Amino acid sequence: MLAPSEPMAPKFGPQGDFCDLTKSRGVSLYYEWQGPLRKEFKNENEQILFLLMGSTADLRKTTDQQYVNQSIGMFKVLAYDHRNTGRSTIKDEPCTMQDYADDAAALLEALVPDRLPVFVLGVSFGAMVAQHLALSRPELVKKLVLCCGPSGGEGGMSHPIHEWYEPGVTVEDRVTRKIFQANTSRDAAWKERCASEWEMVFTLLTRDERVGVDEPLRAEGIRRQLEARKSHDTWERLPELSMDVLCCGSPEDNITPVALVEKVAKRIGSNCDSKLDFEGGHAFAACDAACMPFINTWLRKPPSAAAPGRGNKVWKVVGGCDKGGILVRKGPGLSDEQLKERLSTGALVAELENQGDRIGYRLMEGSGPKEGWVTTKLQGGKDLLVKT
Repeated sequence: MLAPSEPMAPKFGPQGDFCDLTKSRGVSLYYEWQGPLRKEFKNENEQILFLLMGSTADLRKTTDQQYVNQSIGMFKVLAYDHRNTGRSTIKDEPCTMQDYADDAAALLEALVPDRLPVFVLGVSFGAMVAQHLALSRPELVKKLVLCCGPSGGEGGMSHPIHEWYEPGVTVEDRVTRKIFQANTSRDAAWKERCASEWEMVFTLLTRDERVGVDEPLRAEGIRRQLEARKSHDTWERLPELSMDVLCCGSPEDNITPVALVEKVAKRIGSNCDSKLDFEGGHAFAACDAACMPFINTWLRKPPSAAAPGRGNKVWKVVGGCDKGGILVRKGPGLSDEQLKERLSTGALVAELENQGDRIGYRLMEGSGPKEGWVTTKLQGGKDLLVKT
């Protein structure tokens, strides 16, 4: 097991630290906070974006920081190194995709317990982890964005990149394969025609591939992560996703072709939007300047009525302004147990059941109990909740 080194504390740029999850998850995860940089997205407009990175990602790598850089203008970005990569704990023992999702859930609950649920964006391997997270812990995810994230199983799987890390494959060979596989516009003719661009990309990726290469258990950690990746399969459960989902892809991506992303979107159903024409291949979220602004706009629009329960009503809390919100009970009866926490004024909830003026709900936005029963209208006719 690799013990994490001391975090850097730069005066400017990302603020990094370790979250000790040893008792609950057996690991310590390195994470960084950045943003928002633009004033219109600060203060009351600040939203957390939980960013789940791709295979073998490491926040010390320039290419991985590009995903963060594209996001920090608009969001308070929480990014981290998965177990077995970067500065997080490495263990040479089997782990599953659900382990990665449970790590993510534990990190959120440790760092932002009072601001859940949050926006979640996963890229490649991170999008696979995000699917498992959203399926197992939907109360943590306000909206979900899946960039180049396949379902596995019947929906198909991304390129077997574990082959790039097999014995005998050199760093230079691995980088060459990655460049051509990630973007179909880059071929032998492009390499010859754009020699300076090739040299720049090759040098950058080669440098990133060497980050941490001599650290203890580095190769074993990568192997364990890619073993978990091979078993990724959410196909059967995708229709269970209860929040709004956006699937994104690039027609130039030959690691996760858009046909696989399109299958995911159709499988999820009416609460899933898709945009599959970004430029830049597999790394489109880092290199297409139109990507994150589009995602920002999508994330900030009101939740769809289709997401929470496929067509169920969405309500907004308008009562309780002078009391910190409205009362919530555990069951539908007015004599059922009253929960300690109130449902905040302004919160959005999805109706799961109804009995007259009482509804059972799931929290979509705002603070308060994640689920419970509330009264929509007082006997005198005053609205406590209104339909949106």
